[in-house]
Amino acid sequence: MVSGQFGMPENGAAARPVGRRLFAAGMAGAFAAAVLPGTRAQAAEGSGSAVAARPGGGGVRHIALSGAVNVRDLGGYRTAHGRTLRWGRVFRADALNKVTDGDLGTLRGLGIRTVVDFRGAPEIAKDGSDRIPAGAALVLNPVLDAAGATMAEAIGRALATGDLAYLDQLLGNGKAAALMMDGQRSMVTSEPARAGFGDTLRRIASKDETPLLYHCTAGKDRTGWMSALVLTALDVPDETIVADYVLSNEYRKASNEATYAFLASRGIDPALVRPLMEQSPEYIEESLATMRGAYGSVENYIRKGLGLSPSTVGHLRARLLD
Repeated sequence: MVSGQFGMPENGAAARPVGRRLFAAGMAGAFAAAVLPGTRAQAAEGSGSAVAARPGGGGVRHIALSGAVNVRDLGGYRTAHGRTLRWGRVFRADALNKVTDGDLGTLRGLGIRTVVDFRGAPEIAKDGSDRIPAGAALVLNPVLDAAGATMAEAIGRALATGDLAYLDQLLGNGKAAALMMDGQRSMVTSEPARAGFGDTLRRIASKDETPLLYHCTAGKDRTGWMSALVLTALDVPDETIVADYVLSNEYRKASNEATYAFLASRGIDPALVRPLMEQSPEYIEESLATMRGAYGSVENYIRKGLGLSPSTVGHLRARLLD
């Protein structure tokens, strides 16, 4: 795979080349990370005020780090049968390659035993490996699509050459949103995605591997679908799943705004890339509909699509539900 490269200012310094492969199973997050200035200070700005205890106590949804902005505890959500997900068992995040020593102390305090990285080898080579707490195991479960890499190259080339008409041809008139919808369906049906997500669910069900944190690049698309899988497997209502999915917009808002400002400075209408940057309810609703349409039910998808046995699902419920 190849990636486009384009100049990007960093805290007023001279522009430097940056690039990112764009994956259909993580398209928005990859593109967002590609064009961000990417400094730790900016990451901290996006997360510092977002920590809040959930109603009724018992846990904190957002984990404030300096080097990652979208780190969250999946606990506290209620199932359709009135049970509650335990806090401190499963965490979703954006990439950990920029976390600070202080961040590592925070992650250590969460007791994390396993970190699952959904990024592919080209992404990791470009941006750096995770920094994880001492004693935690790192698992690489790449979830990607080569077609997305081709699109990333095209977008990067358009930005580098200033061919804005070409960018409009690629993303205008609803094409960006259509790409996202294609990516959502791919995450449900593609074999690499099902293998990676299924393996992660099995690890979450294991008492020896939790607390567990999983992530992609921006913690939005691949991570968003993984979170939806955990919640659907536990009978959490769809409206709650959608709410968790779009919550990334809140925690990535400062980063997104920095991206839009940069693009505008290059004469690019931010509206062209907004569908790639922000989570729409329709995206996750498309994944849920694809899952049920292709397999008939959540149960069939978990069993046939992801390869989980009934006993593993039972362990998952026992581990995560009060």
